[in-house]
Amino acid sequence: MVQTLSAFLLGAISAAASACSAAPAAVERSDAAGQPAIPRMERPMVANDAPVSQRFATLEAYLDWLRLTQGPVDGSWYEEIRPGVYELRTGNLRVLTPEGEVKPANQTFTRDELARQFGFSK
Repeated sequence: MVQTLSAFLLGAISAAASACSAAPAAVERSDAAGQPAIPRMERPMVANDAPVSQRFATLEAYLDWLRLTQGPVDGSWYEEIRPGVYELRTGNLRVLTPEGEVKPANQTFTRDELARQFGFSK
Protein backbone atom coordinates (compact mmCIF):
# COMPACT_ATOMS: atom_id res chain seq x y z
CA MET A 1 0.00 0.00 0.00
CA VAL A 2 2.79 2.40 0.94
CA GLN A 3 4.63 1.58 -2.28
CA THR A 4 1.49 2.25 -4.33
CA LEU A 5 0.93 5.59 -2.58
CA SER A 6 4.59 6.54 -3.05
CA ALA A 7 4.43 5.70 -6.75
CA PHE A 8 1.25 7.75 -7.13
CA LEU A 9 2.80 10.77 -5.35
CA LEU A 10 5.98 10.52 -7.44
CA GLY A 11 3.90 10.49 -10.62
CA ALA A 12 1.81 13.47 -9.47
CA ILE A 13 4.91 15.47 -8.54
CA SER A 14 6.61 14.82 -11.87
CA ALA A 15 3.39 15.73 -13.75
CA ALA A 16 3.14 18.98 -11.81
CA ALA A 17 6.78 19.79 -12.45
CA SER A 18 6.42 19.22 -16.19
CA ALA A 19 3.29 21.38 -16.25
CA CYS A 20 5.23 24.21 -14.63
CA SER A 21 7.88 24.09 -17.33
CA ALA A 22 5.36 24.10 -20.16
CA ALA A 23 4.94 27.29 -22.17
CA PRO A 24 1.95 29.33 -20.99
CA ALA A 25 -1.05 29.48 -23.28
CA ALA A 26 -1.27 32.68 -25.30
CA VAL A 27 -3.87 35.04 -23.91
CA GLU A 28 -5.12 37.85 -26.08
CA ARG A 29 -7.37 40.66 -24.96
CA SER A 30 -10.09 41.63 -27.37
CA ASP A 31 -12.66 44.34 -27.67
CA ALA A 32 -16.43 43.84 -27.90
CA ALA A 33 -16.24 43.04 -31.63
CA GLY A 34 -13.71 40.27 -31.00
CA GLN A 35 -10.82 42.23 -32.49
CA PRO A 36 -7.53 42.14 -30.56
CA ALA A 37 -7.33 45.18 -28.31
CA ILE A 38 -4.40 47.47 -28.93
CA PRO A 39 -3.44 49.48 -25.86
CA ARG A 40 -3.51 53.19 -26.60
CA MET A 41 -1.62 55.71 -24.58
CA GLU A 42 -3.12 59.16 -24.50
CA ARG A 43 0.14 60.61 -23.28
CA PRO A 44 3.55 58.99 -22.93
CA MET A 45 4.46 57.93 -19.41
CA VAL A 46 6.37 60.50 -17.40
CA ALA A 47 8.19 60.32 -14.09
CA ASN A 48 6.26 60.88 -10.87
CA ASP A 49 8.42 63.90 -10.09
CA ALA A 50 7.46 65.58 -13.37
CA PRO A 51 5.37 68.77 -13.10
CA VAL A 52 1.62 68.26 -12.75
CA SER A 53 1.03 69.86 -16.15
CA GLN A 54 3.10 67.09 -17.77
CA ARG A 55 1.46 64.25 -15.86
CA PHE A 56 -2.14 65.29 -16.64
CA ALA A 57 -3.64 66.36 -19.95
CA THR A 58 -5.80 69.14 -18.48
CA LEU A 59 -6.34 71.01 -15.25
CA GLU A 60 -9.76 69.34 -14.93
CA ALA A 61 -8.15 65.89 -15.17
CA TYR A 62 -5.79 66.81 -12.33
CA LEU A 63 -8.57 68.25 -10.17
CA ASP A 64 -10.68 65.10 -10.75
CA TRP A 65 -7.71 62.94 -9.76
CA LEU A 66 -7.26 64.97 -6.55
CA ARG A 67 -10.96 64.65 -5.73
CA LEU A 68 -10.98 60.88 -6.30
CA THR A 69 -7.73 60.12 -4.47
CA GLN A 70 -7.55 62.74 -1.72
CA GLY A 71 -11.22 63.32 -0.88
CA PRO A 72 -11.88 59.84 0.56
CA VAL A 73 -8.77 59.99 2.79
CA ASP A 74 -9.29 63.53 4.13
CA GLY A 75 -6.63 65.00 1.86
CA SER A 76 -6.73 68.38 0.15
CA TRP A 77 -8.67 68.78 -3.09
CA TYR A 78 -10.61 71.46 -4.96
CA GLU A 79 -14.39 71.56 -5.33
CA GLU A 80 -16.03 73.65 -8.03
CA ILE A 81 -18.54 75.77 -6.13
CA ARG A 82 -19.60 77.88 -9.14
CA PRO A 83 -18.59 77.72 -12.78
CA GLY A 84 -14.87 78.57 -12.88
CA VAL A 85 -14.55 79.07 -9.09
CA TYR A 86 -13.03 76.40 -6.84
CA GLU A 87 -12.80 76.06 -3.07
CA LEU A 88 -9.94 74.21 -1.38
CA ARG A 89 -11.25 71.33 0.71
CA THR A 90 -8.82 70.35 3.44
CA GLY A 91 -10.65 67.33 4.78
CA ASN A 92 -10.22 66.84 8.48
CA LEU A 93 -7.31 69.28 8.83
CA ARG A 94 -7.27 71.23 12.08
CA VAL A 95 -4.57 73.74 13.05
CA LEU A 96 -3.44 73.69 16.67
CA THR A 97 -3.20 77.15 18.23
CA PRO A 98 -2.76 78.25 21.84
CA GLU A 99 -6.54 78.71 21.94
CA GLY A 100 -7.20 75.17 20.67
CA GLU A 101 -8.03 73.58 17.32
CA VAL A 102 -8.97 75.88 14.46
CA LYS A 103 -10.28 74.84 11.07
CA PRO A 104 -8.42 76.67 8.27
CA ALA A 105 -10.26 79.54 6.59
CA ASN A 106 -11.97 78.76 3.30
CA GLN A 107 -9.81 79.56 0.30
CA THR A 108 -11.31 80.12 -3.15
CA PHE A 109 -9.50 80.20 -6.47
CA THR A 110 -10.51 80.93 -10.03
CA ARG A 111 -9.78 78.40 -12.74
CA ASP A 112 -7.11 80.75 -14.16
CA GLU A 113 -5.38 80.98 -10.77
CA LEU A 114 -5.26 77.20 -10.44
CA ALA A 115 -4.10 76.82 -14.05
CA ARG A 116 -1.18 79.19 -13.35
CA GLN A 117 -0.40 77.56 -10.00
CA PHE A 118 -0.17 74.06 -11.51
CA GLY A 119 1.46 75.08 -14.81
CA PHE A 120 -1.46 74.58 -17.18
CA SER A 121 -1.61 78.19 -18.45
CA LYS A 122 0.35 79.04 -21.56
